[in-house]
Amino acid sequence: MLRRSLVILVVLGLLVGMSSSTFARQDTVTVKLWMHVHPPRIELDEELIARFEEENPNIDVEYTTVPDQEWDTTLNTALASGAGPDLFNQATFAIGQFKADDILAPVNPEAAGYADQEAIIAAYEAGESVLAGATFDGTLYGLPTEVSAYACYTNNALWEAAGLDPVADFPTTWEEMKEVAEQLTIRDDSGALIQRGFDFHWGNSIFMLLIFDPMVKQLGGQMIDETTYTAAINTPEVKQVMQYYYDWVNTWELGGPQYEIDRDAFLAGNLAIDCDFGNWGVPQMEDAGIEYTIHRIPVWENAVSQNAYANYAYFFMVNKYSSDEVQEAAWKLAGYLTSEPAPYLEVAGLFQPKADF
Repeated sequence: MLRRSLVILVVLGLLVGMSSSTFARQDTVTVKLWMHVHPPRIELDEELIARFEEENPNIDVEYTTVPDQEWDTTLNTALASGAGPDLFNQATFAIGQFKADDILAPVNPEAAGYADQEAIIAAYEAGESVLAGATFDGTLYGLPTEVSAYACYTNNALWEAAGLDPVADFPTTWEEMKEVAEQLTIRDDSGALIQRGFDFHWGNSIFMLLIFDPMVKQLGGQMIDETTYTAAINTPEVKQVMQYYYDWVNTWELGGPQYEIDRDAFLAGNLAIDCDFGNWGVPQMEDAGIEYTIHRIPVWENAVSQNAYANYAYFFMVNKYSSDEVQEAAWKLAGYLTSEPAPYLEVAGLFQPKADF
């Protein structure tokens, strides 16, 4: 009788153990997180994700990074096919289309570590403005991973080699930019460029919105009427900026889309001025051993506005078509990764505008 009781207890113990492990496996949720490549951030992401998984053993995170040049196409194609990520980050200029395509799930404040949406707004400096790009009809659909503003960065060594002072001689107008860039340009015997003084970002059409249109706005124009959503490109202001772009490539031969992308060329020491880096570029400059100075974006001599390039933000967003359990886990991860503004700024140069930071 005693032996039988012992056997029953052992069997029950095994069943309980099996049931517990089975339930644990069943309760484990996998979150597919996709991000564009920003080299200084990857190791930090991996460190924080490992810590998150340790603190949340029922959540596994599949972390995928996609090269920046392929990011938009890869993400959009995956989301359209239904095979995309559960959690992803993308810039404000894409969020409207995601919302129109009914891809986005509203933020789950409690899962992200907040009492409600108002608490999220209060957690950010100028919260309503910062979060406006991911808010539709009063509902928030994202948590910001970074807010960025472009500035001009100089490679001081290239300036000094050209006999120029990167502080005293930096151009304040686009007209001066052409003159200074010529002095910083180096050509081989055939006339081909081997070092550019300055160049625009030619690799993605979004820079027409981030760079070209702000240059138009400096002149008092605007390519897109934000009230009627119509294009206005046959204007004197647009023609002036387009002529400058044309002359830069074809008349003055100071750069163009046939050359290495400006950011890569700057980090390689082959470009003296780059004006589409944000503070996120600083860790890469330091890794490359570049001594730099920072300057505001030039304006036209006939400018009526002193605006710089466009500001933007990246947001974590959650795929509406992920399961409820995965959405909740995804927002928990998003809240966790946006609760560490100090290391993201110090290590990766990414500014998360938390009110208490």
